[in-house]
Amino acid sequence: MSFTSTFLCQPVLRILGRAILWRLLLILVVVEAIFLAEEFTGLLQLALRLDGPLWVIGKMLVFRMPAIFDLALAFGLLIAVYFAVGDARSSGELVVLATAGIPWWRVVTLTLAIGTAGGALSLINAGYVLPVSNFAERVTVAELRKDYILDRIQTPNSGTALQTIEDTTFIATPPQKPDADQTGNLFVFQPDIGGFWRAATSRNWHVVAQDDNHHVIALQDLVAHDVPLTQNDGPILSRYAVAAADFEFDLSAVTPEVDRTRGRTEQILRLDKGEGQRVAKITSRALMVPLAGLLALAALVGPFNAITRLLALPMAAVLMLTLDVLANATVVGSVASLPPLLVALTAIALYLGPPLVFLARRKEDLMKPAERSV
Repeated sequence: MSFTSTFLCQPVLRILGRAILWRLLLILVVVEAIFLAEEFTGLLQLALRLDGPLWVIGKMLVFRMPAIFDLALAFGLLIAVYFAVGDARSSGELVVLATAGIPWWRVVTLTLAIGTAGGALSLINAGYVLPVSNFAERVTVAELRKDYILDRIQTPNSGTALQTIEDTTFIATPPQKPDADQTGNLFVFQPDIGGFWRAATSRNWHVVAQDDNHHVIALQDLVAHDVPLTQNDGPILSRYAVAAADFEFDLSAVTPEVDRTRGRTEQILRLDKGEGQRVAKITSRALMVPLAGLLALAALVGPFNAITRLLALPMAAVLMLTLDVLANATVVGSVASLPPLLVALTAIALYLGPPLVFLARRKEDLMKPAERSV
């Protein structure tokens, strides 16, 4: 029998491993679903405002999933281990294992192994998946805005559109007959043209693309009004009509090209000296996952009465966040003054040391039902 088959047939893994994993998976699905449900309304409003397709909402929801994964994984493992091991204690399964000669530390090592695997997933998520998602989300929103503006300029629709291009404001009304060749009316306002402000209307207009960037708005049946910016002895209002005029513009002035330069939160993690603090911060957050599993075991053997037993799980959650803040600040602050190996050992000791010491003091209490451990 291979090592893998032997490992998978271990009694502790069969009794606790599956129970922990399916609870953890269920909690992750529920937490992600709640988080995405809250995000859905805002993304739906964004898509409707920019006339985006419905599939872009699903795409954006996928990009939002890694944002909550790290925290959900830690809290999910805390809850899953607490209830899975607690059920096994209450039903006497752990007593049977102890009678069969399986020591208490096998439960701890199983929990630590699952937590370490979860920590590796957290590290991959925070260092690689999340930056890629942040970059993809920003680019997707920028492209959606760009396509929306281009569509408003190039395609008449049933609504009134307003757009400012190089200090010139255009207001386009829809055509009276949707199937007509002509577009609707176009109002043009220029605030300062040689000491005058100008307001003009065109009964028929078209956008002509010279190339991918350079465009021309061809105005026909144009009526313009010029009004001086300051009072003088000349005419207050000048009105004139022309058969045709045009306005040239570049799309880059209306919709700047999407910036594809990765920002600080969009950089993929690199293991070099310049990324020392970021590596320490992400690694410390990953260590919170095995910490959560160990704190769940400590919460099971720690309470000494019914009241503390009821508060054990929320107290473990608060303690997990407190230890994470304190240990993270210590580890990140020591990056510049300590060698990498010593920083890693310090992080492991700060995160995993306290619960392991506590569990080592309680030992066999972990295998007994709660009623027998008080």
